[in-house]
Amino acid sequence: MADWQDAQAYAPLLEADRSIFAWEWLRRDPLYRAAAWTAVEGPRAEDETPRPERWGLHEFERPDRAAPDARPVWCVDIHPYVLGAVAAGAKGPDDAFDLERFGLTTRIATGAVGREHLLISDGLRAIRIDVLAGTLSEGPVELRYLLAGLVSAERPVLTLRRLLALRRTGNFSRALHRPETRARRWLITLRTAAALAAGADQRGIAEVLLSRTAGEPRWRANASSVRSQVQRLVAGARQMTKGGYRRLLQ
Repeated sequence: MADWQDAQAYAPLLEADRSIFAWEWLRRDPLYRAAAWTAVEGPRAEDETPRPERWGLHEFERPDRAAPDARPVWCVDIHPYVLGAVAAGAKGPDDAFDLERFGLTTRIATGAVGREHLLISDGLRAIRIDVLAGTLSEGPVELRYLLAGLVSAERPVLTLRRLLALRRTGNFSRALHRPETRARRWLITLRTAAALAAGADQRGIAEVLLSRTAGEPRWRANASSVRSQVQRLVAGARQMTKGGYRRLLQ
């Protein structure tokens, strides 16, 4: 984990979308870390093999991979920003979806029923597509998007708009991948979790992340608002590490 006292080490996350923040929390979960390393190092008997779906992933991602190197592929049941599609034969070059166009920014996870779960990511921004029929592995295809409902369609429609912008310009659209309004708060909470893991106490966390007044004598009495803030940060960090990250994905 990055040094919690090094603000610059965490600064890139200010541009990350919530699926990346959620990964940063998940990889700190002791239960996930144990299961992921078991899967990476070689599964045990089938009935003992942990399933990544328990944590909302289609495949395990190594917990030592931080953003922007990690490529977590989230399941649609906890991450509704997933666009469903059918892959069919391309009728012409204008509508052809060529996976090679996106180079090393793609990852395909294969689900339990053989479906392909595509992630296109630069490590800070992500586009997720579930291929419900057909395959992306046989060259350029035409994607036929599956949308339904009114409110339910809003998130996958946003994903479609992001995909079209990426196809058109070759870059993730800053207008469609806007920085999260709560990113700074999430980042400070992440640093708090790292501080706790490193053995820091509340006073040390408050002095580095909130106010130098926490380093003064009688800080609990003289800086009661700072004390309250750091208590909330510690409580929030513990809650997020124990599964609260799922709320970010919704």
